[in-house]
Amino acid sequence: MMISSSSLLSILVIERVDERVGLSCLVSLLSLILVSSACERVLDDMRLWVILNFVPCIAIPAMLFLFPPKYTHSRFWFLATGLYLLARFEGLADRKVYSVNRYFISGHSLEHLCFALVTVMLTVMLTFRNIKIARDS
Repeated sequence: MMISSSSLLSILVIERVDERVGLSCLVSLLSLILVSSACERVLDDMRLWVILNFVPCIAIPAMLFLFPPKYTHSRFWFLATGLYLLARFEGLADRKVYSVNRYFISGHSLEHLCFALVTVMLTVMLTFRNIKIARDS
């Protein structure tokens, strides 16, 4: 889950900021994920893991508003971000979601389903999008 959310953040950086910055972001985040997993196992310290889980939750919506899109159909990023945040909240409220729906499906399971819908949403975006061309007035 952390790898997928870090990859989403890196893809957005590649798309909105710069390719080189996005690739370095991906390598850095993946390295930090490995370090956070080691810290959790060896030191029983989950602080880095928690930070890495919530950085994309803040960075992705912020980047959508701060950086202009280079491609058309960028509204799909807003839908994907909404699904991403919904997935995170379902994971946090796992037991509450499970009891509210009368023990049919847990929040953790819904979290995974919403993450899958994020990739579907971005795949649909890729089928429709083109490069934006600035018009001279």
